[in-house]
Amino acid sequence: MNMQRKPIFALKTGLLLSLFATVTACGWLPHSGPSTGQVTSLGQSNNQAVPDVALLDIEHSLIQDLSQRHKANSFAALENTAQGLDVVSRGDVLDITIWEAAPAMLFGGALSDSGAGTAHVTKLPPQTVSSNGTISIPFVGNLKVENKSLEQIQSLIRNQLSRKANQPQVIVSLAQNNSTNVLVVRAGNSIRMPLTPARERILDALAAVGGSTANVQDTTIQITRNQKISKIALEDLVSDPTQNILLHRGDVVTVITNPYTFTSMGAVGRAQEIGFSARGLSLAEAVGRMGGLQDRRSDARGVFVFRYTPLSELPTAEQPKWIEKGYKANNDIPTVYRLDLTNANSVLWMQKFPIHNKDVVYVSNAPLAEVQKFLQFVFSPVTSGVSSINNITN
Repeated sequence: MNMQRKPIFALKTGLLLSLFATVTACGWLPHSGPSTGQVTSLGQSNNQAVPDVALLDIEHSLIQDLSQRHKANSFAALENTAQGLDVVSRGDVLDITIWEAAPAMLFGGALSDSGAGTAHVTKLPPQTVSSNGTISIPFVGNLKVENKSLEQIQSLIRNQLSRKANQPQVIVSLAQNNSTNVLVVRAGNSIRMPLTPARERILDALAAVGGSTANVQDTTIQITRNQKISKIALEDLVSDPTQNILLHRGDVVTVITNPYTFTSMGAVGRAQEIGFSARGLSLAEAVGRMGGLQDRRSDARGVFVFRYTPLSELPTAEQPKWIEKGYKANNDIPTVYRLDLTNANSVLWMQKFPIHNKDVVYVSNAPLAEVQKFLQFVFSPVTSGVSSINNITN
């Protein structure tokens, strides 16, 4: 009797396994998303309709690279000196006053009845620095004053008049600053703020525009300088004095108040969109806010972060691969970061891995969870039938 049951049992097991393979291969069982193997195989397809994907493991070298790039993009990494605040540039308007000692004859001085002369003061009309960087002085002509300080301009005019006027003295002041300024952009109130020898800083620009209209934790400050963009959270700017750097001529300071969010998906406590502070969020904190991984469903080897990453922000060793494919520095690369939580070191790495705005954090299903689904799929009709019979009998 037992000899007959074994072949039958083996046959049934084989049929169940083949049926399981067929059902899972056809995708008939419900899924919360792709498996770990399907995600890690992204970008390996020869299908031209499927975009290339950068698959990066979250480990020590990647964390170090991200940390260095974060420091390089902070305000503290920018030059913290007051450049161009004490020099004149095109468009500036100057007030020029010239004194000539007695007998002052060059600028219209007169002699008294006794023949003694008096000192004469001449105030020139406001002088606008031309597009060529020059101003015009009577009896001298055009003088190049661009990128010169007020003291240098005074000396230049005095030297030019010394052979024509009697002991000339010159005072030059800045009547209107049209060149040494920064643009401060904020929704509802944007201004052009002039820079002075007082040496204004980023928080001065924020105060000039009336501060932020949103909560501090939702506010990011961005500075554009020489075609380079850096941004930090307002919380970091306020708490770290080294980030409150001196402003340069031509800087653009932008106050961004968009809330930051990421999306959790897969075998987690709950699929949802979760907000976080502009100051940032680590992957460890993100997993905690997601409700953690579901013990009976999740694959600890398959924690993924999906993100579009600018090519210039990829690890240095990864960038040449994409440049060879024709991508440019400003192109966004579909990127998947993978974390294996079965490695104890990953608990440390995930504390340093930053979550970005609009990231998708996905946890794949464990293979055993698919088997459990299949068993429920096969045996639930039988269980339901037996329960119904028992209910009728009772």
